Amino acid sequence: MNDRGENGAMEEKPVNLIYLLGAGRSGTTMLATILNNHPNIHTVGEMHQFLDYLLEDKDCSCGENLSLCNFWAPVLNDIDLSLLKNKANVALSNSLEKHHNIPLLLLGKPLNTTYSAMTDMVFKAIHTKVSKPWLLDSSKYISRYLLLRKNKNINLKGIYLVRDVRGVVYSFGKNVQTPKNPLSAIFYYSLVNIWAQLVSLLDRKVIKIRYEDFVNEPELTIQKIEKHLFGKTENISDLNDKTFDIPHIIAGNRLRSQKQLVIKKDVKWKEGISRSKQILYYIAAFPLMAINKYKP
Repeated sequence: MNDRGENGAMEEKPVNLIYLLGAGRSGTTMLATILNNHPNIHTVGEMHQFLDYLLEDKDCSCGENLSLCNFWAPVLNDIDLSLLKNKANVALSNSLEKHHNIPLLLLGKPLNTTYSAMTDMVFKAIHTKVSKPWLLDSSKYISRYLLLRKNKNINLKGIYLVRDVRGVVYSFGKNVQTPKNPLSAIFYYSLVNIWAQLVSLLDRKVIKIRYEDFVNEPELTIQKIEKHLFGKTENISDLNDKTFDIPHIIAGNRLRSQKQLVIKKDVKWKEGISRSKQILYYIAAFPLMAINKYKP
């Protein structure tokens, strides 16, 4: 990670980081797991929750507490826990990543130095423990992406994953992991995706992918992502026939507890939501649905 500059001094290379943007229940955990199978990408999970997980020593996806995990324990040995476990710093990080900061960050709000120092410390420690050149953070938060984009020690590229609002509403309607009623889910979906859509238009380092395209044609979608990230593509075998191991990730949806997953089309909403409600939900999120070429 070090190079010599013009004066002969050692200079640190930026950490290569891929960031997934989008709303929850849009398939980010599945996409992040499949991308972890790529020879250049190591997925680490929803890192916006890392400080909270560290503070409470929560469990990795492997089932072990972070302090006992084969992957995370060595990482923790290389970082200043007094800085990262400071409750004021944890609160600062959580506050900076809230949605209401998005307009200010887009208008040029400077990067907080404490936040930057914590981020640098964590990603550099992780990077030394993996052999792959790119880390993948599946946090989804738009504000976090904008904060990371301001960090000169991070070489950042983004993937914006969007899904049909009706699939998101149906998923949130299940009585598991932060359920939402339809009105709340549509409001959340619209808020996040409006900002993500704007960022993807303004930032050439962000590529937009539809969840439906990914599950229907995973090989073509992965090649499209490869082209965006690395400027080239490789031949990919049939991904629908593969089983993918869940890596050592922070947070993530309930799929993380299954240890393995396969690419699966989730279209249960077409039967689980009445036709009249499907149209109503479509109209409620109409601009986004039309922009992303979803049909009523």
